[in-house]
Amino acid sequence: MNEKKEFPENTREDSLNEETKSLISSLPSHKDFLGKQLYNYQGCWYYPNTLQGVLNFQKGFKPQETDIILASFPKSGTTWLKALTIALFERFNNTSSSNHPLQSDNPHGLVPFLEMSLYHKTSTPDLTKFSSSPRLFSTHMPFHTLQAPFKDDSSRCKIVYVCRNVKDVLVSQWYFRCAYLGKEINKTGKTSNNLNHSSFFRKGEVGDSNNHLTPQMETKIDMIIEEKYKGSGFKY
Repeated sequence: MNEKKEFPENTREDSLNEETKSLISSLPSHKDFLGKQLYNYQGCWYYPNTLQGVLNFQKGFKPQETDIILASFPKSGTTWLKALTIALFERFNNTSSSNHPLQSDNPHGLVPFLEMSLYHKTSTPDLTKFSSSPRLFSTHMPFHTLQAPFKDDSSRCKIVYVCRNVKDVLVSQWYFRCAYLGKEINKTGKTSNNLNHSSFFRKGEVGDSNNHLTPQMETKIDMIIEEKYKGSGFKY
């Protein structure tokens, strides 16, 4: 007997308030390859509960000058960026290997997502465990959406952004629901969105898309990227 597939909490729509329900009724929508509904908000596509988290964040986040936000597009090295950042801070604090937080928790548990974890269900989450400075957060939100709470110079914080070859991102997205490689201590348990920690680890190599995409597919993707980045001054 097949078990009923349980989708991650952020892809559902059971955390929407009435204001958000009204908003999404007016937004462009589309279904992903699993048939899950997506909505376009400020130029980006979101699952319903994730969009609720974005709106909660924009409404309630109070940045501190010492905050550090790790920003990335999904499957661009988010997990490793978090792990490296934690490792750098713990080295600065002279933390012993036996007490290292990465020995007992996953990078996503140590550096939670703003929109998919902390602000997922409320615009006023309990942030008391982030009382020490600097506070470390992460996000997949684009900058124009992320910057909404930063209204003046006094509320600025540091944003560290990591990007990756789009074709390699595509391959990693494809493998996202498959088995991944990683350290056993980091692969156990689940995230707050009910995703297995193990699904965030894969030996993603630079240029791996060459082993999965035909030359025609790569050319088409390159043309799309060139069109999207035209006039931005960004060379890809």
